[in-house]
Amino acid sequence: MGDEKKLGASEHQMPEKDAEMLIEKVREIEAAKREKEAVEAKNLEAKKLEKENTSKVLGEKTEYTPVMSDDEAKKDMSRRSRRGFLIGGASAVFGILGYRWLRQPEQNWIYHRAFKFNEAVSQLYYSPARLAPEFARERIGNLRVNGGEGMSEGFNTNAWRLQVVGLANPQAFPQYTDNIAYETAMDNNSEMKMTNELHENQDAKVAPNAPMPPPATMDRAAASQMPMPGLLLTLDDIKSLPWVEMTTELKCIEGWSTVVNWAGARFSDFIVRFSPATRNGSQPDLSRAGDFVRYVSMVTPDGGYYVGMDMPSILHPQTLLAYEMNGEPLTLQHGAPLRLVTPMKYGIKQIKRIGRISFTDERPADYWGERGYDWYSGH
Repeated sequence: MGDEKKLGASEHQMPEKDAEMLIEKVREIEAAKREKEAVEAKNLEAKKLEKENTSKVLGEKTEYTPVMSDDEAKKDMSRRSRRGFLIGGASAVFGILGYRWLRQPEQNWIYHRAFKFNEAVSQLYYSPARLAPEFARERIGNLRVNGGEGMSEGFNTNAWRLQVVGLANPQAFPQYTDNIAYETAMDNNSEMKMTNELHENQDAKVAPNAPMPPPATMDRAAASQMPMPGLLLTLDDIKSLPWVEMTTELKCIEGWSTVVNWAGARFSDFIVRFSPATRNGSQPDLSRAGDFVRYVSMVTPDGGYYVGMDMPSILHPQTLLAYEMNGEPLTLQHGAPLRLVTPMKYGIKQIKRIGRISFTDERPADYWGERGYDWYSGH
């Protein structure tokens, strides 16, 4: 009886062990299955990334860096940080220097080459038949007062005379004088020469960098040492030329523009009356601008502002010696008694308060041209 009980107990215990083994086996199978699924999912994701990889699409060779330890990674990051700082710092320094260089166009050869190219193209396509658009009087706006260079205080319009030099035969005119220099300020070049000479004669107590005396301080005796024959014209001489008017747009190089009505004499009519010297001594012909000397220089009475113009531009039919604006005489702020108007050029070329007109075969100085702007300034 006891043996039977032992046998029954043994038979009852065997199924429990088998069950545990079976359960453990199932767990192993499930774990292996999950591991397999994870590997398959990882492979699938890798294949997906591989398809989207740019280097794979382009067929480029891909190299992976070897696995680094923490210390190696720290050293590499430190090295890269120092290099990035040095590169960034150098880039910033060169950027600042480049910006300052671009801010000094008078010393920038890139600007000068671009301006010369633009001038060559403009002259290639220039035609006196190409006129700037004219507008109805209703479109007239308020012309702002802009730029005070050459507009010194104390100017007396009643004493004003227009100097004209470089004519073909100045002695033929009743307005001729053998020395016009003392009547108004010297032009910028002569003025600088004279002020330099005056400084050289001053005693050593004057500081080397002391400001030059203004043209008004130059006495008549000093000016007479540089005789300059030419004409002295009055405003009536200009008004005796055919009167014309036009309503055109004045464009400033700063970006703004205003429609203005101008009246005065065409510069081409001025040249017909007061003929400049020709390059070959031939009879001047307005249809052949190349017969004349190549340039015209204009300077304010105080020598503070000056422009240079090429002869074809000055002969354009819309280039005026203007003495009226919007139906009224010019005001002092806008260039009384006489200013230049040419809608083919920006406002920096349209000199106010003209004191001297010089015809020359040498390219004249230009106030803004010397400061890095386009000498031609056409648009």
